[in-house]
Amino acid sequence: MVRAYREEPQVLIIDDIAATRTLLRDMLREMGFTDIVEAKDGREALDKLKDHRAQLIICDNVMEGMCGLDLLYQLRNHAYLVDIPFIVVSSCGDVSTVDAALDLGADDYIMKPVSFKLFRRKIFDVLHRRAAHVG
Repeated sequence: MVRAYREEPQVLIIDDIAATRTLLRDMLREMGFTDIVEAKDGREALDKLKDHRAQLIICDNVMEGMCGLDLLYQLRNHAYLVDIPFIVVSSCGDVSTVDAALDLGADDYIMKPVSFKLFRRKIFDVLHRRAAHVG
């Protein structure tokens, strides 16, 4: 499925727990993604985005330093980074947090623990919606 795109999307995974980053990276690789970059919080993600513009961001919300929603706010107010698809993957699933993420411009919100089947469907749904919107 990834091959349908002109170029393979570079995915940026942001989570403060290394084991979660590894799990998400492994699931992405199983889906066919190979260009994957990782960051432990929003600040590190912003540094990495200076050198490598991701085509998809998968981000936890609750992290030390800069949380996911703060990062999302900054990206949605940055001319160069505003249109990167952003999926929140978090154990925090109260309605106000999910609503805040969607209001800020998150493309989707996935609750932890993440099932491979749901993760794959949500990723490809977001990428296809974005491709249809651009194309």
